[in-house]
Amino acid sequence: MADYIAFKELTFEDIEDNLLDNFNRYQKVTKSWKNENNNWILVDIEYIVEWDKNKKENLIKLFSKIINEQMGYVFGAYENKKLIGFSVLLNNKFGSKKQYIQLKFLHISLEYRHKGIGKKLFGLCVEKAKIIGIEKMYISANDSEDTIKFYFSIGCKDAIEINNEFAEEEPYDRPLEYKIE
Repeated sequence: MADYIAFKELTFEDIEDNLLDNFNRYQKVTKSWKNENNNWILVDIEYIVEWDKNKKENLIKLFSKIINEQMGYVFGAYENKKLIGFSVLLNNKFGSKKQYIQLKFLHISLEYRHKGIGKKLFGLCVEKAKIIGIEKMYISANDSEDTIKFYFSIGCKDAIEINNEFAEEEPYDRPLEYKIE
């Protein structure tokens, strides 16, 4: 890995058709969190998460829409000019007191994980949430043991309020929140 990783908020000019060509969204899951009777239990389950060309193209279109329509913020981590990680924070407030905004995505390319890049991208989202006066970030987290371990390690907790729309979209995800301080 290069000595220098650049982090920035993406603009429309940063969104190119080949933005995710080298992004490796591979994850082998062997243990996963499941909700049984309002209790989270860790179960043995094996599956692989991987993105194909179509998924990457759809994500690039979504990044463009988010930026162009001012629906939120897209942050990137680059090694040289190659995108190796990204996070997306939507700015639509929700919750009983409009206290939440959604951390929609936080992904690091396989070969760059466990190097602090995810924590840095998460921190950029926290800083943006502070600037716009948000109390909490809401995360619909992949149910894998590694993903939940990461979020808990940076201070996330199980969400107090569950967003039913997100829960229906991603029924296996674990709803988490992060209090902005």
